[in-house]
Amino acid sequence: MLGKREVGELSIFDLVILLIIADIASLGMDNDDFFIPSILCLFVLVILQKILSLCLLKISRLRGIIDGKPTIIIYDGILKIKNMERELYTMDDLVSQMHLEHIESISEIRLAILETNGTLSIFRKTRFNNSMLPIVISGDLVVENIKVIGINSMDILQAFKYNNLDLKKIIYADYVDGKINFFYRKNRKEEDLKVNTISLVQDI
Repeated sequence: MLGKREVGELSIFDLVILLIIADIASLGMDNDDFFIPSILCLFVLVILQKILSLCLLKISRLRGIIDGKPTIIIYDGILKIKNMERELYTMDDLVSQMHLEHIESISEIRLAILETNGTLSIFRKTRFNNSMLPIVISGDLVVENIKVIGINSMDILQAFKYNNLDLKKIIYADYVDGKINFFYRKNRKEEDLKVNTISLVQDI
């Protein structure tokens, strides 16, 4: 009922809901007097979780508050110390994750992202030629990524405006080599979206 996600991919809120459900269910099984109230509590919790999930689906900023945001640890071989300190992520944690991915040196890493579930996604230099980060998700600019890439938010907005694109209708966009690749949903009836590309520099 929580959706097709593994336990490791659940948000903190989903995990808390699961723990509360287990606690309430055990209370109802141990005491017959609490059986009906437990069922009602479980029903209310599931409804609340589904409502919040729908809100998170519609409102990207709410996802950042409830689930948190991914944090860039390494970008183009540059170690982001401040990001690590903010997330209380130590060098020991980084080295441990590197070893799990069979990586001996940080110099082998092009991009490393600390995901909201605590796992570290690592992209090797030998496999990935460019570091591609999302600059728009669900109609909102990803300001942290834009700063890391080193481009101007106003230039991105101007490029979209020049091409008559509504930012709120852009489901996803990333940037690489002066190009913005994006998926644009004109209306809710569209089910399959194709990738589009515009130039950040030439279209301004």
